[in-house]
Amino acid sequence: MSGGISGGISGGISGGISGGISGGISGGISGGISGAIASADALTVSRAAIVGPYDGPVLKVKWPAFNDPANLKRWDKVPDMLAIGSELMEGLSFGTNARQYRAELQYTRQGAPLSLVTLKGPDEALLKKQLSLVAAYADLRTDRSLEIVEQMGYPVAFWSSVVGLTSHRHSKTLQLLEVAFNLTASVIQRFKFMFSTTRPVEFSPQIQPMIPTPGHGAWPSGHATEAFVAATLLQALLDASSPTTARHPGNGVASREQLQRLAARIAVNRTVAGVHYPVDSAAGRLLGTALAEFIVARATGGKVHGRGFNASLFQEPDGAPKDFSLNDPMDHASGYPYTRDPRARAVGEAPLLNWLWEEAVKEWP
Repeated sequence: MSGGISGGISGGISGGISGGISGGISGGISGGISGAIASADALTVSRAAIVGPYDGPVLKVKWPAFNDPANLKRWDKVPDMLAIGSELMEGLSFGTNARQYRAELQYTRQGAPLSLVTLKGPDEALLKKQLSLVAAYADLRTDRSLEIVEQMGYPVAFWSSVVGLTSHRHSKTLQLLEVAFNLTASVIQRFKFMFSTTRPVEFSPQIQPMIPTPGHGAWPSGHATEAFVAATLLQALLDASSPTTARHPGNGVASREQLQRLAARIAVNRTVAGVHYPVDSAAGRLLGTALAEFIVARATGGKVHGRGFNASLFQEPDGAPKDFSLNDPMDHASGYPYTRDPRARAVGEAPLLNWLWEEAVKEWP
């Protein structure tokens, strides 16, 4: 996964920009470094020629403090993200209730666990109703095929186009996104396994998806979850760098509409492609938002509100299939598909994640 975002952004943005500039500079520097690493024989010959008698440890070093987040700046990106990701997973667990067709993501810091996300899955009857929407969305495939194919992996370039995310200026932001996506992948696959929801193609030979159907359950949508993680996390990061003032709403708030619209379009494109139902995107919106809020709270020592999604309520008042929409509120206490606990609970600061968060905030004006 570590090659996902950086490989996408570096391969996309750097592949274009760095391909020209770095072709000269990196060709000299990187070419020299990689050449040195590759040519062990040359290094061996050079050392034999210049080293002389061994003098012992003559250099003064600054010994790293024990368990100090500042040590992360000495490390390579991948070990950094593995250490931070491990810290972020601490205290997380899952609970299930098969009779109620419900699964829950919990966080335990001290004492009783805090419910972060509660999901109640869709039944077969609801999915069969939703299938008519999937079939109708197929009419958009010609218009959206290029987007759909480009968004099959991590669509970092799309987020870059909204907020100006670049590999040379925002390396820590990209690492933060990758840490978030790594957590998201683990959580989403656990939920997908629990519900093991049937894909649209399994209900009708007329769906004929335009891309390969993934080899796991449909609900919740992983792409929708990742998209709303990115939208919510980037908004929080931009607001932390440029907060709301009397004269300006804050860069995050000012970017919110475009970030949310992009997340929704990425989610809907998966229905257009024929691999997801609208209810998958709706649950992904809820889960992605909740996970991003948890990550921000852990990074800053803030608080979170537990969130829930009840698929059995995701239908029109007359029983007709309900489509996914950003206009659906997510903050009702009960009685709606989306719910939010009015009580805010502290989750405690994660020191390693806090270090990465603060470094990422510095990258934005």
